[in-house]
Amino acid sequence: MLPLYLSIEGLYSYQQKQEIDFTKLTEAGLFGIFGTVGSGKSSVLEAISYALYGETERLNSKEKRAYNMMNLKSNNVLIDFHFLNFEGRKFRFVAQWRRRKNFNDIADNMRDAYEWIDGKWVPLTSNDGAAVTNLSYANFRRTIIIPQGQFKEFLELKGKERSEMMKEIFFLNQYDLGPKVGSLLADANKQIEHLKGALSGYEEVNEEIINQKNQHYKTLEANLVQHKKEVEHLEIQFNTLQTAKQNRLDLLAKQGELAELEGKKTSIEKIETEVREYELVSNNFKENLNILSQTTSSKNALLAKIENLKESKDATKSSLVAVEQALEQIIPQYENLDNLKAEIQDLRRLIINVEASQAKQEKEARIKKGLDYLSEQKKLQQNLWTTIEQQEQEIENIKLSKINSADLMAIDTWYQKNEQLAKDFEEEQSRISSIQAQIAELKSKFIALGYDESSWEQSLAQDLQNITDQETQLRQKEGDLRLKQELSHYIHNLHDGEPCPLCGSAAHPSPMQIHDLEDEFAALELEKITLKQQKEKLDKHKTDLTLYCRMILDKQADIVKYGETVASIQNQQEAHYTTFVWEEFDKANRTIFDTKKKEVFAIEEQLAQKENELKVNRDQLQKTQDTIHKSESVLNDLQNEIAGLAANITQNLQQLQVIDANDFVAQDRQTLELRIEETTTAVQTISRSYEDYSKKLLTYRTQYAQIKGTYTEAQEQHAQYTSKLQETQNLLHKLLLQFNYPDIATVKAVLEKNINISESRKIIQDFYISYNSLQNRIQELQKLVEADKYSDERYEELSDLLVLKKEELELQIEIYGALKDDLERLTIELAKKQELLQEYQRLDSRKKNLDVLFNMFKGNGFVNYVSSIHLQRLCEIANQRFHRLTKNHLSLVINETNEFEVIDYLNDGRRRSAKTLSGGQAFQASLCLALALAENIQALNKADKNFFFIDEGFGTQDTESINTVFDTLQYLHQENRVVGIISHVEELKERMPRSITVIKDLEKGSQITIN
Repeated sequence: MLPLYLSIEGLYSYQQKQEIDFTKLTEAGLFGIFGTVGSGKSSVLEAISYALYGETERLNSKEKRAYNMMNLKSNNVLIDFHFLNFEGRKFRFVAQWRRRKNFNDIADNMRDAYEWIDGKWVPLTSNDGAAVTNLSYANFRRTIIIPQGQFKEFLELKGKERSEMMKEIFFLNQYDLGPKVGSLLADANKQIEHLKGALSGYEEVNEEIINQKNQHYKTLEANLVQHKKEVEHLEIQFNTLQTAKQNRLDLLAKQGELAELEGKKTSIEKIETEVREYELVSNNFKENLNILSQTTSSKNALLAKIENLKESKDATKSSLVAVEQALEQIIPQYENLDNLKAEIQDLRRLIINVEASQAKQEKEARIKKGLDYLSEQKKLQQNLWTTIEQQEQEIENIKLSKINSADLMAIDTWYQKNEQLAKDFEEEQSRISSIQAQIAELKSKFIALGYDESSWEQSLAQDLQNITDQETQLRQKEGDLRLKQELSHYIHNLHDGEPCPLCGSAAHPSPMQIHDLEDEFAALELEKITLKQQKEKLDKHKTDLTLYCRMILDKQADIVKYGETVASIQNQQEAHYTTFVWEEFDKANRTIFDTKKKEVFAIEEQLAQKENELKVNRDQLQKTQDTIHKSESVLNDLQNEIAGLAANITQNLQQLQVIDANDFVAQDRQTLELRIEETTTAVQTISRSYEDYSKKLLTYRTQYAQIKGTYTEAQEQHAQYTSKLQETQNLLHKLLLQFNYPDIATVKAVLEKNINISESRKIIQDFYISYNSLQNRIQELQKLVEADKYSDERYEELSDLLVLKKEELELQIEIYGALKDDLERLTIELAKKQELLQEYQRLDSRKKNLDVLFNMFKGNGFVNYVSSIHLQRLCEIANQRFHRLTKNHLSLVINETNEFEVIDYLNDGRRRSAKTLSGGQAFQASLCLALALAENIQALNKADKNFFFIDEGFGTQDTESINTVFDTLQYLHQENRVVGIISHVEELKERMPRSITVIKDLEKGSQITIN
């Protein structure tokens, strides 16, 4: 992460808005934030943390955090932080909240996040900083921004907590495969148990049983084919006899049906006659009779309608005459409406004039009062001018009496640098003396061990070679003893006349006499232990002497380096003396300068006080001038408004149309508004009455015309109905004569039968079709019966035989089908069994592999192993700087529980806990580890630059350590790393290429200035 910009307002001691442009600070690679205790330095880091995570180091959410974080003189808090993440993407996090009307009541704080995309800030769905930094709040405080008191946290964490931190930072959860493997192993076990249960149901399924059933199946299949042929032959014979029997039964039934139809033939002929007569009358008389009936009904209804229309026409005529008379009475009033409306407009203009006159009087009173106030302000302005001129003259006199500030700062800087060079010279000389004493002490250790510094390696190598030769002799002697011990077993078994088991000889003239070898073995073992101890002692001497040599070489190199530094300081002192050009001061004694400096400070304070008083008077003068300008502007506006009101009054009087203004001079606004209301009501009443009568007149005229037209049309239609009735009666009379019917009543009697012609004709047609079909079918059946050779005995015999054969066939089919199903089932189950066995073998192999993996990943062993590798790598990187900071005296290592230890090369390279480090050493170790951790994170995130902030931690360092630490921090710029520090130690500011200072102002709160 690389910060770009931060603004703070209303947070802790930051009352007013303060801004920090980090781009200018981070260019140098190393910068600082300085200020006195309580000035608000650490609040900068807390603002960044809260904007990103909504968390702070000092307060939690249960401690009224929003209220306690807000400045007591502010009503709102705003934190705006811009930065680049490890991917180079630009983000902005904003946190803000405000105070409600109740001082102790704080509105809910809001945190928003944005990303810079295509030239604009695009809101993000989440305001969690961990999503863009890849660090939780806890690890952010350990690796990026380290607040006060937390710098050594990573060094002092317990092994478990540190492993958890490493998991999160380096995503080691991907190696925590134990739960996943356990889950897979449990699934595999469940599947294997399931397969065992499934296989238990296939114990009787095998290929031998399937082959036996297959042979039986083929035998049944051959028998079934033969039996089917026999049944089919019998079915053919039986079907022939069954057909002959059915023909005889059909013949008897058809003959009975024909006799039944013969009985119905007379009634069918009668229906046929009635249908012909009904069809004749319906075709010639029915339509004309319907026309006669409909025309008569329509004529009667029309007569009733004509009577009703005559009554409506007379009533409408009366209403029309009444409306015309009422309209003639209201027309004169309607024509006078324009005069009434003009009177209303005139009255409204008079009301406007009344209001304008009142406003004019009020503004004239304000002008009189304003002129008095303006005169007082101009007198005050003149007094302020006089006072300011006097104060400016006093300030000019004071400035002429004081020394140049630039010269004062230059002299002060010269004395400070001179004192620093002298101090640095003494420290370097003291350091050289200390190192020379350490070298002498190291050389004395060679003599104490009995070696010469120049030839100790050859002497020690010779001593080790001697011990090696003695060890070789002891091994040879031990071999001889072992051989004697083995031969002793054979000597006891030698007997005269018996062959030797080794050489085969039967003669044993002088067998070897073997005494007890246990004492010799014990002495030999004691000699081996002694040699081993001597060798270990020599190895330790070698390790110690090698370390002493390396330390002597390092310290000699340090003496050369510090000697060069001393010479450089002397050169700087000589060059510095030549730059002193102030004759009124003594370069060897700064007392005169300090006295003069105090006098200048007193003059500065007096000048500041005078300038502050001048500023107050100038501000008062400016306010007075602004007041005069505003007052003159207001008076001019009032005069313009009065003139405008007078012009409007005159214009309204000139626009009066029907009334005389003199008649209404004594009337007030309420009286005029009442007159307007009465006139307006009269206008509305007349207009509404005229419109109503006009609408009614139009409606009645339209109704009268419609009724009159309908009445005439109805009379014409009545004449048409009369003519049509006469024509229809004449036509019916001719038809009665034509078809020889006595009267219309006879015709109506025939039509009243209401015969369905199509249905009746269908009944007749169906009867004759059935009758003819029966006759033909009976003839056919008689011919078939005469031709066949049917007998009831043969039919019964063949029927019983066919039933028996079919029962046998069904039984065979049932046995055959059951065997076929069983065979198919066994074949399928055998295939399933084989698949299950293959799956079981696969799962069993998988289970064995998972068992191995489960034992490997059980617990957090593998994750802790990976974490140990990362920690060891961190130690290697940290030691590159830690060795330099500690003059190669100490190095960091990780023990088996993932906790930090140190190797102390001044104490035989022994290990001890990191908790035993002094405050300064612990700071150095923490710094190196933090830098190594940040470097790993940078490599993990593939970031070009990384940011690292340290709050305090330098108070525990001596001058030499601070120099070394600063050298280390300055090297970081070459490694694309940016480091910021926070401190209250002013001497450190000179070492910083870029810095900002936080000053606590009692009125304005914390103020930030960039140096």
